[in-house]
Amino acid sequence: MHDKMQTCQTLSSIIISLTIKNIMSSLNLPTSKSQTFTEIELKDRDEGSSSHHHHEGGQETQIPLYYSVVKEKQRRKGLKLRSRIKEKFKSKKEKKSNKEKVDYDQTDLTYDHSIPIEELAEKHKTSINFADPKYSLGITGAEAAERLERDGRNALTPTKSIPKWVKFLLQFTSLFPAMLEIGGILSFIAYGIDPDTGSDNLYLGIILWAVVIITCTFTFFQESKSANVLEGFKKMAPASCKVMRDGHLIEINSELLVVGDVVHIRMGDKVPADVRVLFAHHFKVDNSSLTGESEPQTRTPECTDQNALETQNLAFYSTLAVDGDCVGIVVSTGDNTTIGKIAKLASKAKPSPTPLQKELNVFIRIITVVAIAVGLILLTVGFATKVKWIYIVIFVIGVVVAQVPEGLLPTITVALTLTAKRMSKKNVLVKNLLAVETFGSTRTIASDKTGTLTQNIMTVVHLWYDGTIYSCDANTTSNYFNKENKTFQTLYKVSALCNKTVFDRSDENFADIPIQQRKCIGDASESALLKFCENVSNVESYRALYPKIFEIPFNSVNKWHLTICYDNELQKPIMLMKGAPERIIKICSKILINGEEETLTDKYRNDFLHAYEFLAGKGERALGMAMLELNPEIYHKNYIFDSDEKNFPTDDLVFVGLTTLMDPPRPGVPEAVAECKRAGVRVMMVTGDHPLTATSIAKQVGIIEGETLNEVAKRENIDVLDVDFEKGKAIVIPGSRLDDLTQSQWDKILALQQVVFARTSPEQKLMIVEQCQNKGDIVAVTGDGVNDSPALKKADLGCAMGITGSEVAKEAASIVLLDDNFSSIVAGIEEGRMIFDKLKKSICYTLSSNIPELLPFVLFFLIKLPTALSGILILCIDLGTDLVPVISYAYESAEMDIMSKPPRNIKKERLVSLKLAVFSYIWLGFVQCAAGFVNYFVLFRDYGISASDLYNTSSDHFMVDSDEEGFMGYNLDQQKDMLREAQTAYFVAVVLVRLGAALSCKTRKLSIFQHGFKNMVFNIGVISMLAVALIIVHVPGIRTFFGTTIIGYKFWLIPLPFAFFLVTMNELRLYLIRRNPGTWIESYLYW
Repeated sequence: MHDKMQTCQTLSSIIISLTIKNIMSSLNLPTSKSQTFTEIELKDRDEGSSSHHHHEGGQETQIPLYYSVVKEKQRRKGLKLRSRIKEKFKSKKEKKSNKEKVDYDQTDLTYDHSIPIEELAEKHKTSINFADPKYSLGITGAEAAERLERDGRNALTPTKSIPKWVKFLLQFTSLFPAMLEIGGILSFIAYGIDPDTGSDNLYLGIILWAVVIITCTFTFFQESKSANVLEGFKKMAPASCKVMRDGHLIEINSELLVVGDVVHIRMGDKVPADVRVLFAHHFKVDNSSLTGESEPQTRTPECTDQNALETQNLAFYSTLAVDGDCVGIVVSTGDNTTIGKIAKLASKAKPSPTPLQKELNVFIRIITVVAIAVGLILLTVGFATKVKWIYIVIFVIGVVVAQVPEGLLPTITVALTLTAKRMSKKNVLVKNLLAVETFGSTRTIASDKTGTLTQNIMTVVHLWYDGTIYSCDANTTSNYFNKENKTFQTLYKVSALCNKTVFDRSDENFADIPIQQRKCIGDASESALLKFCENVSNVESYRALYPKIFEIPFNSVNKWHLTICYDNELQKPIMLMKGAPERIIKICSKILINGEEETLTDKYRNDFLHAYEFLAGKGERALGMAMLELNPEIYHKNYIFDSDEKNFPTDDLVFVGLTTLMDPPRPGVPEAVAECKRAGVRVMMVTGDHPLTATSIAKQVGIIEGETLNEVAKRENIDVLDVDFEKGKAIVIPGSRLDDLTQSQWDKILALQQVVFARTSPEQKLMIVEQCQNKGDIVAVTGDGVNDSPALKKADLGCAMGITGSEVAKEAASIVLLDDNFSSIVAGIEEGRMIFDKLKKSICYTLSSNIPELLPFVLFFLIKLPTALSGILILCIDLGTDLVPVISYAYESAEMDIMSKPPRNIKKERLVSLKLAVFSYIWLGFVQCAAGFVNYFVLFRDYGISASDLYNTSSDHFMVDSDEEGFMGYNLDQQKDMLREAQTAYFVAVVLVRLGAALSCKTRKLSIFQHGFKNMVFNIGVISMLAVALIIVHVPGIRTFFGTTIIGYKFWLIPLPFAFFLVTMNELRLYLIRRNPGTWIESYLYW
């Protein structure tokens, strides 16, 4: 019934608004679609300059919201109505497709905060003292037991953890290991068909499976365990809480809380469930991990916003109470809390496969199709000849397995691991090895503000006194405050003494902790003032000189904090006051200028107003400072001050100045953002904080440069989405606008390079990530809070903060920045780009052996040529001579300034492109093949057998069980010895020419002489190629096992010109690429 009434009211309001609009348009009166958020921003700032801005302690929102409570309420009702209408007209097909998408509506927040407490008490069947809610009794123990049985424990539902042995086995199911596993099985089948002929296949199968087992085991131990987001959420849960049961206040395990319980929360407690505040005394909570707001948020019994995340009468599960105390009623527990719903959203957000994973899958499919196609063709040709079927099957299996790049899996694993280790030295912890390359492909970074771009520590950034704004940054080039200035010393006195906050000295190493990093007991704003004062001089000893005799804490009515201390030097009490500047200036009649009191004239008031507006426009929170020396004859040492009677003056004070606070950017962030821009990576800010604060920080760190479209819209008095987007490069969009955006508007916004999303919810962050991904961007998300976890998991690359990040964020992310430094991302991008370059080189070199390994089998089937290479020698190349060189590419340094070019286009720049395949297979492969067959035919020529004589001989000679007639005077044993020598000569030629291939793959643009030979692993790899070949050919026992024999020295010299030819021609190719950048020559020759 209530919902129907709401729907009718909403329809009525819509009809009335449309009618009024039509009447106004018929009368030619100016109309607007809706109050634009730029207009509302201006209106709110004007209204808030006197009462809503810059108050002490964050009692109310520091900067006013864009929408009033009423308008926001109407807007949300309208949206709900529209969504209901849309839902009714959805087709079954649409509903089915929507199930595959993330259901954003799953996290709809509670509306228990907006109903009267009488209705709330009736809804939850609980006892609330309406006259004095502080003394509410809640429910009985029996009722609690029933509800616990009905609703379950106040804990997040855990998911079944995957056993480690299952995680280990899953390593074997990805495409690359599966390809090698199938190759190994085929090798065993070939051996089983004919153990004598297929003996090589036994070794091949064993080695393939050994490669798979070793690399999968290595990867399993290197990668972190699978993300279990709910475990992170469970660590946030408070252990116990104080609750009213049967009329008594008792302490119970927080998991036993039920809806309807009345709980008591004090400073230092974690909120045990979602609680509606019934009574509050200076109660503040830290919502930074949930909403991104740096400053503690005041909680009061009044509903201030229809949005549950914005209202002041809700305290959320697992947030920390930082000041005051409250009594509240539990409205949600366990999975139904806001945190529980975010947990559900995070668990539903499935991580996308990494770009490298996609590239490898495509590569494996190509290799598989090629191998199977070649195998089927040769099988068909083979059965059309006189060759025994056993040989045909065995050799076809050999051909198929020869296409499997056995050495590539360990190469990729080692390359990624080495890069991950290098990144860990730069404080970037890689949880998923395949995510390493994603850094290099990243086109958009969606960064959280609080704790990521900023320090999440409120800091004094500016002072205003003596008519001048001074910086508090010691690194500033000018206008740094002067400690010796008399006005500053008075400002210091107010900041240090009118301050309840103290340092938390529980840490044994307290003295060694930098002042800015020390923990404080008290309000965030006062903590900032305390740390600022401590940097000037020791606050504790200073306070001892001025004993406190009276105090009135900050409250929302006065909007100031008053302290009276006794000045032993002057022998009189002094009154110190700080608070909302507009309130402080109104109760002052004088101002301190250069240490002397002067009348507060209109000129001084205008100076104050201009400074205040300037600093507020930068998103800084200002506190006004005032003082008054009290008459010692009236206010003597034993005088009793009374706050109820107010037996002390609260006007005619002396205005001292302003201090402004802000959560400042982290050091190095502006430089990192600039480096990202240079690298063609867009940095977007996605925050839950206020648009003005977000804009200010975005400008400070360089995300926004110049005028925003919002400022253009404000100047032209139109909606920001109606502005010509050609007039600016930056835009700030509040989360309240996202639900209304059309796809064309999304496209316009995301086409800009400077974008800030503010006041966003976890669902909206997820929506933003998906929109960027739909646009084709590889998206990296950085964050530290609970509200970031769904987006971290959904993004192509999730980066969590290691120090300030919540356990949830760390579990959801694939990368952890150990030092919380956004600048570490730049190092990650550089390493990610290099790894893609290195993998291309490794793959190019690895694939270049396929042709010389394949062609001998093809010629065996087509022209009956005795096989020039055995299966075991193929393994010697792939996993013997090639292994060290192919891994050595992981140690190569960057060829050029890779941070000066844009990210790779994942649709065009593939890991295995057609140009790479042509260069590797056709060019490098056939030159190696030519050298091998030259050696092969020269050796037979030494025995008086020409190339033409070998045509059509394999069916009757060399590889048969018996040859009574012989071949050109050679019996079967002599034929086999001859073939063994020929295969050795072919093997040696391929290995030597692969030296030239290795040098040809060392660089993609620079000359190898420009790039240099500083990579000692590569140099050792080249030497190891020769060493392994010599051992296989010359060492007794080993050469018998591999089926080789000693050959003449000339067969070691014949291939060398081929290797030099490869290097020379490649240097010419590289020279043409460098001389003709951006031309068709580069597009055809650069792989």
